[in-house]
Formats: sequence, structure tokens, C-alpha cells
Amino acid sequence: MDLDPAEMVNEIKEKVILHWNCRGLTELPEIIRKYGSHIQEIYLKWNKLTTLPPWIIELFNVTNLYIYGNLIKELPAELGNMSQLTVLDLSANKLEEIPSCIGNLINIESLLLNDNYIKKLPMEMSQLCNLQVLSLSGNEFVALPEWLGSLPKLKELNADNNYLKELPNRLTLAPKMSMISVCSNRLKYLPLNGFLSSPCIRFDANEYLNYLSYPVLIQLACQIHTSVTRDSVNILGYKCFTLQCEDNTLSANIKLNIKINASCNKSIVIELPRQILRIHNVNENKTVSLWELALRKVYKQRYKHTLHISTSPINIKVIYKQNTKRNFDFLMPSINFASYNLLTNGPATICVNSYCQQPIFTEAWVIVGISHHVYSITTIALCCCRSCAFEFMTNSNMIVNFHWYCIN
Repeated sequence: MDLDPAEMVNEIKEKVILHWNCRGLTELPEIIRKYGSHIQEIYLKWNKLTTLPPWIIELFNVTNLYIYGNLIKELPAELGNMSQLTVLDLSANKLEEIPSCIGNLINIESLLLNDNYIKKLPMEMSQLCNLQVLSLSGNEFVALPEWLGSLPKLKELNADNNYLKELPNRLTLAPKMSMISVCSNRLKYLPLNGFLSSPCIRFDANEYLNYLSYPVLIQLACQIHTSVTRDSVNILGYKCFTLQCEDNTLSANIKLNIKINASCNKSIVIELPRQILRIHNVNENKTVSLWELALRKVYKQRYKHTLHISTSPINIKVIYKQNTKRNFDFLMPSINFASYNLLTNGPATICVNSYCQQPIFTEAWVIVGISHHVYSITTIALCCCRSCAFEFMTNSNMIVNFHWYCIN
């Protein structure tokens, strides 16, 4: 498209929002540098930009920058100096990595990175204390960083169409989260713990996801307000909860073979989150490891984290509040790095015995069955000890219990 410089100058002078979509631009015209210091929003969608100029930092009034559908492979370091930005859309470009300078965008509220070739996020992004929407769909993520759950204002996380096998455990503690969308990934499980903010979770088309934890199942069933039907499985997760299990011999996670029907030898294999290192069935009277006991005690000194489950009506609330001013950083010299990570990322779950509420980190008694809330979804409940497991089995709404054995 032939662009008249005089017309462009007039447009820049007269407007605070520039709509320069679909203009065939191969570079950002420098006339905006000369006349556009007042511009607040710039739309550059569906052009042919291959880079952004270093002088873009001179546009110090721009708060919204949309560069969707271009050919950008790298971002200039100067972009990190545009701390006034609140919306940045870099979707549908050729980006393979996000530079650490993005962590300087302290006022950013929406960061859209869909449809690129990104595999990881820089640690510096953990400083984005005002970030509310993070969209990562259509990239190459296998895992997401735990620090996402520590972003204080994050409300929406979109990560559809990646290669995710799990979600960060710390997401269950995110205080403002209202939406998590992770459809069309390779998830084998969702976090076991109930979610603090009870977000809407979309996880359709994760063909290897074949069970839910009891607290998460109740949260999701509460959200959809559905009657108990045999079709509820399609409401909660379309193309999930099949009998299939990914054949991955390299995975060190604990796997359970679940006997669904002994008469016809029907079974499924489920994989537990990697935080769980030791499990017991309800008949095993074992002593919890000193490491697990220490993790529980240290955690409870700092936090109160409990699940309150009421089944009539279906309701679940997660309370997570700091009890003292002690910080885990203060304890770091006396604990190893693995313990520190477990403590900061939060417990794998909370004992489902409502009279107990112990945090569980690495070791649990496992009950597998079907809940009356949704007949067709295999459900697991974790307890902190044998007595709690018996108590839960006696008083819970698990209408069917399955036999299981560990296969690795």
C-alpha cells in the first residue's frame, strides 16, 4: 500500500489512537517519532514488521501497543523501558524467546504472546506485580514456572494448544485467579489441591487426563451447577477422562493401576503429580517420614491453609492466610533447596478429612473411587494418615472404591 507521508503526518497530529492495521508496513515510520509524542494507543496488526526501532521508547505516552500478526523474531531491549505500557500484544509473530527486559514493564496489565514459538518465560517476569491477563496459547511450552502463582493480580491465564504435562502447584494459591484455560495440551493431571480463588478451569482435549482430585472435582461441579448425570464428564472436560494413559517410561512420577472392573479385568493407569513421592493404601499402618513431618510443621508455623467442604449444597472454600511474619527466606540456611521449593510452592493437597486439614507435601494415603457428584470420573482423595483415610471413607460421598496398586 502506498502511504502518503503528508496524510500520515496529519493523522498523527489529529489523533491519540493510531489504527495502522493492514497497511503493509515493513518498519515503523519515523514520522511518528517526530510528531507522535502524544499518541496513547497504536494498532499495527497484520503488517510486515520484522523489528521494532530502538527509538520506540520516545513514545512515552503510549499505553497500548498492538503488534499482532507481524514477522518479528526479536524484541529490542529498549522495549523494556516503556514502563507506561498497560497492554502489549505480540501475538502471531515469530518470537522464540521473551527477553528479560519485559520484567521492567511494571504497569503492564495484559500481555498477549499467543501463536509464537516460545518455550519458556524469563524469571524477570515474576516482577510484573500488576499483570492481570497472560495469554500464551499456541506456543511450545512443556511446563510453566511456579512463580506464576505468586503474581498478586493475575486473573486470567490462557495456555491452550501447547505441550503442557502439568500445571504449577502454586497456581492453586493464586489469590485473584478467575480463569485458567489449558485446552489441547498433554496434561496428565490437574493439581490435587483445591484452588484458593475457585477459578473457572477449561481443560478440554487433554486426552491423557483421566482423573480429578476430590477437592477439585467438587469445586468444578459447584461451578457448572449441573445435576448429577452420567454425561457430566462431557461438561467438565470434553475429550478427557478416557481409559488411555500416555506410555512414558521416562517419567519418574508414581503411577497407579486402578482396577475398575475385576470381573472383566478392566483397568486404567493414572499418574500422580511429581510432588507425591510415597503413597499408602488405607490398610497400611505406616509412620510418616521425618521429612514430611518437618515440612508440615514448618508450613503450619507460617500459614493456615484449610479446605472446608460441604456437600449439601456442593461447596468448597480454601482459606490461605499467613499466621506469622516469619519468612521462608529466613529459614533457608537450615533447609535444603528441595524442601524450600516444596514449602514456597505450597502443599500438594490438604488432608480431605474435614476434622484434620493437615498439609500434605510428599507422602499420603490414597483413596481411589467414584464420587456421587459425577458418576463417570475417577476421583482420588488424599489423607495425611491411615486414621484420616478410614474416617474419610466412612463419612464421604465416594460411592465406589477401587482397588489399586503401584506399578513403578
